[in-house]
Amino acid sequence: MRRLDWYVLRDFLLYTLMGIALFIGIYILVDGFEKIDTMVDNRAPVRLVVLYYLWGIPVILVQVLPLAALLGSILSLGQLRRFNEVTAMQGAGISPIRIAAPMLAAGLVLSGATYAIGELTVPQAYRNQTRILKTEIKRQQTADRATRLNVRYLGEKGQIYSIELFDGATGALRNVTVQQLAGESIVRRIDAETASIQDGVWRFERGHLRTFNDSSEVSVRFQAFGTSGLAERPADFARIEQSPFQMNMRELRRYADRVAASGGRDRKLRVDYHLRLSFPLATLIMTLLGSSLSLRIVRGGNVAIGIGATVCVGFAYFGCIRAGQAFGYNGAIAPALAAWAGNIVFAAVGSLFYWKVTR
Repeated sequence: MRRLDWYVLRDFLLYTLMGIALFIGIYILVDGFEKIDTMVDNRAPVRLVVLYYLWGIPVILVQVLPLAALLGSILSLGQLRRFNEVTAMQGAGISPIRIAAPMLAAGLVLSGATYAIGELTVPQAYRNQTRILKTEIKRQQTADRATRLNVRYLGEKGQIYSIELFDGATGALRNVTVQQLAGESIVRRIDAETASIQDGVWRFERGHLRTFNDSSEVSVRFQAFGTSGLAERPADFARIEQSPFQMNMRELRRYADRVAASGGRDRKLRVDYHLRLSFPLATLIMTLLGSSLSLRIVRGGNVAIGIGATVCVGFAYFGCIRAGQAFGYNGAIAPALAAWAGNIVFAAVGSLFYWKVTR
């Protein structure tokens, strides 16, 4: 059986690699046509264009790997079925699920690789790709980290900072407002001309402290006011806030917690957080579905038929993923269910096909 497993696995990996190369090539070709005006207008050197797309490969790979695994499973088993090798295996008493077992094991490993790439490589690759496009190709000026204007920062304990000017050299804030939220209500607000860290304590100068309780408000004018209840430090304001796509799961969860603590809507972030875990399993599910389709419906190892089936199934899968996201974003279903709905549906369809094959 080991030789038979390797025989099945070899074809699956070969066609999957072919699918990866095909889909990455299509992705780069389409994206290249969209950005060709930008590249030409800015006279981007070939070196930068190549470097831009090299950094984009991990980002693309995570998205196309499920489709490549689907194509690999359809073509590899289709090729075996074309020459009646599947029939011979079944005649020898080998069940369909056992024939596809090495492919499913490989699909599980590829799912783990997809998760690892998404967590460890994609955030940094996406940042590098964005930096090359904006600062080296478009030659946009980067923000001066020493001095930042109009900073808005979401703190860890429900604070919202609005800062007219942050001086990175001294860590001082100018014309700053700090709102403390409890749920969706403001319980305290500090307005000050300046703020800085002194002996580990935030010191606000020349401003007002307002405390809100139900419908009442207490306002106190101060020359100096110190508090140790703020967890943020000057270095936090020097960092530019990342988009959720540039974060790994841990960073995304912390950001969602901060949004929730400040009274903001974190539902979309929660859906995206669960999707980071559910989407990598699409590679395994596509392998399951592709192998069951090849054994049940798709005949022959024709590449055109395999690509056509891959596009149709892939379109349906990603459509289901997007629908689940939309329902999750709107609050119609729980974030976890919204992220896992597509996997649940297609895993059930693949299992059903296998059940029918064995009958």
